[in-house]
Amino acid sequence: MNDYRALLRAPRFRAFWLALLAANLGSWCVIATLPILVAERYGAGMVLVLSLGLRIVPKVLLAPLAGGLLRRFGPARVASSAMAAMAVLTAGLPWCDNPILFQATIGAIGTIDLFINPGLLALRGSVTPAGLSMAGNTMFSVADRAAKVAGPALGGVLVLPGFATGFAVFAAMTGLAAIPIARFSVAPDASDQSQSGSLPGFVRIVRGDRRIVGLLVASVTYMVMLGGLRPFLFWANRDWFGASDTAWTGLLVAQGAGALIGAVVSALFVGRFLRGMSAYTLTMLTGIIEGAIHLLLLFAHSSVQAMAILALAGIPEIISTSAWFTAMQERLAPAQQALFFTFAAPMWDLFFALGIASAGLHARWVLSLSSYWAMVSLIATLPLIPLLGRGPGSSRTG
Repeated sequence: MNDYRALLRAPRFRAFWLALLAANLGSWCVIATLPILVAERYGAGMVLVLSLGLRIVPKVLLAPLAGGLLRRFGPARVASSAMAAMAVLTAGLPWCDNPILFQATIGAIGTIDLFINPGLLALRGSVTPAGLSMAGNTMFSVADRAAKVAGPALGGVLVLPGFATGFAVFAAMTGLAAIPIARFSVAPDASDQSQSGSLPGFVRIVRGDRRIVGLLVASVTYMVMLGGLRPFLFWANRDWFGASDTAWTGLLVAQGAGALIGAVVSALFVGRFLRGMSAYTLTMLTGIIEGAIHLLLLFAHSSVQAMAILALAGIPEIISTSAWFTAMQERLAPAQQALFFTFAAPMWDLFFALGIASAGLHARWVLSLSSYWAMVSLIATLPLIPLLGRGPGSSRTG
């Protein structure tokens, strides 16, 4: 816990962490309430599907463009500028009465988001005091998980007076967060030749270090599991537990509760773990434990038991996530991180979408619900076992 207090006393870290929390809250408020806005105006048919897709597709298609801008202007300047533009579009979205303009605005928001997340990820290492990387990444994970839990509930409350009011508040969260982010601007490292060519530079980074390959595999398989988890929980809540919608909400909240517990556990024990193993090994080990705990959902007989399992799985999850970012920061120079995350972030979105799409295997009765969840859990667990024993690669790419 002393590490957390030291971090929050550091002005740069504290300002960045609060900005990250505000930006994440605004983002999750929009994610939760946008389908409501679309359904109210245009119904819950293909317009809703198109609206959800427009937030993801630009991230996959335009990643090279984001890489070039981040390389040229630096992650802080690009991220803060994109956040300011995001705030303007978010505030204006409820006022877009024309369907084409409405979808175009959503597409623009999805495009702008491509520049925000990689920039913020690349700044994490530079704002964290030396020697506190693991604790810093744990704090960042707490900000992410807390926003995922609180954002949808907060968004639902804020749109009660009207969508215009609610989306104006969401925009203010993002816009205010952009102010401190802009102050972290640093000159990009022009001497870093690994970034030339964007996609070739990303491939060079991945090929140059076997452990980065392992970390990338661990992250995308985790996203498949995360994508499949929500439809699985919905079906399990309905078909296995016979529980109400309130219990379904509780299942989602349990994930966030586990993350908060994991932050405490991380503060108490991770320092001891890291004295005996690398951040890379800790990532793989806790990832395997997390997957094994998620498999226990197959034996849950009630929503209460499922909530307990989800909360328990959240402990190794947040440790694994924090160790993942720590390992990546150890192996990549700061100037390389923006390029890496520019391409990794849309890959995560893509594999998350694949995880959701895999639910069709149960919806079409190809797999039973238990077989489906066993498959998804093992996708996130089995690849980590050989990666756990992988020998060290080069100490740093570049």
